[in-house]
Amino acid sequence: MKELVDMNKLKIIHMHGKTPMQKLNEFKKNHMLSLCTPSTSSTYSICVEFMRNWFLNKFQPGYFKSEFISGKNILADYLHKDTLDYIKRNKPALMIIPRMDYTYNRDTSDLYCYGRNTYINRARYNDAFFKDPISQNLLSIEMEQLRIEFQFRIKVSEYNHAMDLYKFLQLSCRSNASEKRYISLDFQVPKEILYAIAKDSHFNIDENQCIFLRYLNQHSRLPFSYKFRGTKGEFEYFIRMTDMYVHLKAGEIEVDDGEREGQIDTNYIVSFDTECLFPAPKFYAYYSKSKHTFCMDTTTHPKFVFRNMCFDAIPMVNEKGWNQYLSSDYIEDEKDFDSKKPMVIKFKDILTARSSHNSLFEIAEYTKSIFISPGTFIDIKLFNTMSKQEIDVDWNTYTITTKKPLCTMISQVVLYVDLEYINNFVINHDKAYSTRMKDNHNYT
Repeated sequence: MKELVDMNKLKIIHMHGKTPMQKLNEFKKNHMLSLCTPSTSSTYSICVEFMRNWFLNKFQPGYFKSEFISGKNILADYLHKDTLDYIKRNKPALMIIPRMDYTYNRDTSDLYCYGRNTYINRARYNDAFFKDPISQNLLSIEMEQLRIEFQFRIKVSEYNHAMDLYKFLQLSCRSNASEKRYISLDFQVPKEILYAIAKDSHFNIDENQCIFLRYLNQHSRLPFSYKFRGTKGEFEYFIRMTDMYVHLKAGEIEVDDGEREGQIDTNYIVSFDTECLFPAPKFYAYYSKSKHTFCMDTTTHPKFVFRNMCFDAIPMVNEKGWNQYLSSDYIEDEKDFDSKKPMVIKFKDILTARSSHNSLFEIAEYTKSIFISPGTFIDIKLFNTMSKQEIDVDWNTYTITTKKPLCTMISQVVLYVDLEYINNFVINHDKAYSTRMKDNHNYT
């Protein structure tokens, strides 16, 4: 005879501590979110620099005898040229006129009509690029797209020169066609955010920027740099982002009728417009246990969408103090599992999952070429039935071999990465302290 069970008296027992929802509720109670708008002028100036390089790299060095960029500081050229160069501009002369489209919203994807409370609710913390497990501060970034129109005007003396230039620009600039670029560039991080992080982490940012910069790179998945910003005349912090998509579309190339000087026709202008869709930060979202007043803030606790599973058995920080970089589930083949032999895992696909510039795989290959093991900055661990397994890692073949058979078919491969080493490598490899932007493709 079966017994009836009162469902109200049953209790749910969680084998691994707090559930993800309990941790989310605790996070919401202890953390506050502040939004800070970044500098649009910094991204705009990088876009102008990128478009100038894009155009000049189609010509031989020294082809243009004079150059003018609309909106540029009138004293900037005097750092490199003499006053006599501006008495008469020699030809060929180049003029670049950039114009920001303030109405562009990427087909309503980048609208600002929701209000700050809605943006706070939309901000995500589970993909934050800066995480400090000690102070439990997080920093994430929301991206948008800028549309900037560029007009290129070239003045030459002779009509035949203008015709040849017209045909050359048709081919090299892909008239009436579009092209894509993937670039690495710097985004300025507002000082208000850096001072908030320093305050919450008990740093004095004004005394030693080098120690604070090292602290940022130890806990960030994006490289931080501290460089001089010419428009403001002071040093600021930047993050370097790689493989950012840029869309270009060149318009129709035109040649005017020139000017009449006595009996001679001269000063012909070859011009065309180019549309540039350029990535830019929309706002930064900073999560901390203290309230900070930036451009936008709130006194109420934000709501989040929680998608990550939390397992207490898998630590977020290894014994070396490195943060967990990524994790991946691995399911062993049923036949291999039934053989009860040590398992062999090929993890190369994990390092190349995101084919990008300065990926973990590229850095590992470079360190191997200089006879340094990638294990100096990547720590791989394997968890099965929520317990750590003893493994051997072969960096030549990118394989993991367990020392004994596993209990279940499903395992978790966890990578802990020395972010300071990775960020310093990216900065040195891209020469980030000497350039603000780098095109990862050759010009064609």
